[in-house]
Amino acid sequence: MTAPSPAPAAQSAALPGGALLHNAVLRNAGLDMARLAAALMVVACHGVVLIFPLYRLAPPLPVVLAGYFGVELFFVLSGLLIGTLLLDVAATDPTPRGWLIFMTRRWMRTLPLYYLWLGVLLLVEPPRADLAGHLLAYGTATQNLAWPMPHDEWFNQSWSLTIEEWFYLLFSTALLGAAALARGRAVAWTVIGAFLLLPLLFRLLAPPAADFQRDIYHVALLRLDAIAYGVALARLRAAGSPLFRHPLAAFVAGSALIASFWIQDTTGIWFGPTLAQYRAAQLPGTSIGFCLILVGMMAWRPGNPVFSKIITAGSQISYGLYIMHLTIIEQVLYFATLHGYRQTPAVVVAFLLTFAIPYLTYRWFEAPILALRPRQRPGRPSRRRGTAAADVLVQG
Repeated sequence: MTAPSPAPAAQSAALPGGALLHNAVLRNAGLDMARLAAALMVVACHGVVLIFPLYRLAPPLPVVLAGYFGVELFFVLSGLLIGTLLLDVAATDPTPRGWLIFMTRRWMRTLPLYYLWLGVLLLVEPPRADLAGHLLAYGTATQNLAWPMPHDEWFNQSWSLTIEEWFYLLFSTALLGAAALARGRAVAWTVIGAFLLLPLLFRLLAPPAADFQRDIYHVALLRLDAIAYGVALARLRAAGSPLFRHPLAAFVAGSALIASFWIQDTTGIWFGPTLAQYRAAQLPGTSIGFCLILVGMMAWRPGNPVFSKIITAGSQISYGLYIMHLTIIEQVLYFATLHGYRQTPAVVVAFLLTFAIPYLTYRWFEAPILALRPRQRPGRPSRRRGTAAADVLVQG
């Protein structure tokens, strides 16, 4: 019996909200911390995969697996924040106008930086074949919509952004459309339930010979439930679920669940008699674990204001950090090798640029675009500081 492939973690290297109307979510240091932690987990995964072989060292598997868990945390956190907004819109303005404003805000948050980095990649590391096909697929965020990513794995970390973009589009259309036709608590839960169950069903129906990494894990329409779990958490919170009265217990339970999957992936010991059954349980189990962790994180308050500011700053660059880090590290190390520079200084420069470039792009490119977005609720006073922080938590 072999261990589950670490490929999803090693290659997961993504992804990735509006003016949220609930203050506890709008400005929350715990969620800032979760967002930053998710980005750092992905960076750590790719960092060891790229750097350890330079020193003839094997990348430690627990750190490699951090990439997988970081991306799954991104998804759940995105669902929580976007779900909080969408549930409010569904209750107050389930109209074509409300939907269009929501999608405009989403696109203005995610797509400008995505297209900017797509252009950079076309200049410094263009695909080796089928340039037109790549431009069409990546330009429309359909590179892994219902099929595997391109075999050359060009801009591979964008797989999770495709999942995000199509979830925003499909879930918002379904939720606001259903809310416009009917009222009541069952409307939201019916839509959430569909997005939780259908991807799971399609994954279970996948051919036994399917490659888990390429044919299932990275295919957008088979992974929409990863974000829907976060929306379910937002719905429970809006309903005043008793779960939120016990944040420490939820955090401990969620951490234990995530740790169990992490240990199982590292050791090759898993629940169930088959690897397929383990993987069927792991994806929703991981999402549920992170939901519980976020319940605890929402209640966390840092005591040190300087530490709080560092967390906020880190969360603001997390989207850029995720999109850019892999290319930056690869290009710096390639340049150093090509010109005979020493490895250790090159590694230091790579990591400095990994954080510096996302900071500059956020300050001079992302933030000015965010300031131009329409308000979801025109009559509501502007909350510029809180809105920016909450928006950056969601991977676009």
